[in-house]
Amino acid sequence: MTVRQRLLHQVVALAAALLAAVAAVPFTATPARAAAPICLSGAFQYDYQSAEDGTAKPTRTKPVRNANLELWGAEGNDDPHYLGVWGYSGRDDGSYNLCYTPTKTTSLSVVWVQAWAESSRLWRVLDGENQYVTMESMPRLAVTASTNLGTMKAEASTARAWHAFDTVNLLWWSRNNPKSACWSALEPDSGKCTELTIRAYESDHDQSQYSPGSNTVYLVGAGADSEHLILHEAGHFFLHRLYNGMWPAVDNCSPHYIQWTSSATCAWTEGFADVTAAYLLGDNRFVHGTGDSTEFTYGSGWDVGDQVQGNVGGSLLDLWRTTDGGWNRSIDALTARRPGTFSAYFNTARPAANPPLPTDSTALGKLARHAIDYGPSIVGDGTYHSLSDGGGLALEVYGSCVAGSGANVTLGTFDTTRAWQRWRVDANADGTVRISDACTQPLTLTAPAAVGGAVTAKAFDPASAYQKWTVTKGNGTLRFTNPQTGRVLDSSRIAVGAPLTTTAPGSANSQSWVPLA
Repeated sequence: MTVRQRLLHQVVALAAALLAAVAAVPFTATPARAAAPICLSGAFQYDYQSAEDGTAKPTRTKPVRNANLELWGAEGNDDPHYLGVWGYSGRDDGSYNLCYTPTKTTSLSVVWVQAWAESSRLWRVLDGENQYVTMESMPRLAVTASTNLGTMKAEASTARAWHAFDTVNLLWWSRNNPKSACWSALEPDSGKCTELTIRAYESDHDQSQYSPGSNTVYLVGAGADSEHLILHEAGHFFLHRLYNGMWPAVDNCSPHYIQWTSSATCAWTEGFADVTAAYLLGDNRFVHGTGDSTEFTYGSGWDVGDQVQGNVGGSLLDLWRTTDGGWNRSIDALTARRPGTFSAYFNTARPAANPPLPTDSTALGKLARHAIDYGPSIVGDGTYHSLSDGGGLALEVYGSCVAGSGANVTLGTFDTTRAWQRWRVDANADGTVRISDACTQPLTLTAPAAVGGAVTAKAFDPASAYQKWTVTKGNGTLRFTNPQTGRVLDSSRIAVGAPLTTTAPGSANSQSWVPLA
């Protein structure tokens, strides 16, 4: 570690004042004897408001771990200076034990420990003025023997910065790089690691973000109260390093939301960052700086497909935790292939891994739980499926199996026991398909002839052009088009009882469908 020859003016002034007071008392000569090491021990901690514990954000205390430490002091009447002794605060409890052997006397006229919000040259935290965040123990005078300084806590004004610094340890410890201390195996020289910079500063608005051009996280205000948000932004930097400094071309990402459609590239980069935090913290959610949280579970208010970052994130978590034995093999695959979308990750990077990561029916089932369909075609599979275009709801015949031919088709609460909510897609000889429910007397999905008309379920008529559909796949979803009208299956709104209709093809997520089961 290259030691910075810097002192805070406040500490220098305090030390100088204390030394002046000591200098006023004449020293008494004593016989010369060999100096013994003088060790300062203690610990550094910080208090913070825990967003992970809810909107009340109670105060919690944690140790400052892996921070760069330096020993400062003076012998006799020397000016205080860096004593050439450095180390790191303890990984478990933020403790330290720094030792110095006097060279001119057998004691130190003044001595203290300085902590920097930086770990080696791997990550650091700067304040709003672009200055290093530091804290130091109170100077001790006329120290002749090893001393325990006890526990020093960060000032409230820097507590959020220390929370950010300490939390990043979780990511560095799990980075899966056996080649060096750097963030990625693509940087094998521990002396030449790309450093993450975090700028932590106060504001009434949380506008935290990552800037790839400068490898900098801007962590604003209450954002630093959330370890999920800290690790989310650091997760962007981590992906950036896994891609060897190449940032994916991301579109339609401002703004972006966990449960709503953005783009395939945005959902990938944001979904990965979301669940970097969740994976490391051992949960299944994102926690905002306010203490509010969102679970990565497809349901009410959610869109479908792989353009939704929450669907991507939930899928990643399930794969890492249930089929992959952790994220390490995915980290290797990302380093090797640098996918720009979740589809590229699942369909290209995973099978190309050595050994291949699972993409079988079990893995596909993890994605299906999160409204992403990369599985085999449902056309002609002889299986009944529940179909959803958002909100965790399913397409169903209004009135159940007792409804007669011509009943409206609506959205209903997902329930696999409802035969009128289960649909089989069978191929026609002309390349189209018919879609029929699972009732004893099945009805067939029928498009309306008029614009704005209701989709109905009618008795099968092989001559009816309105009962014929084509199926296309994209973005982990299905689209059903009636060739007779050129319009696609859609819902008027995502709500229980909402009628189904057909509309002109567009980008609305309600025109996209996934088989839930």
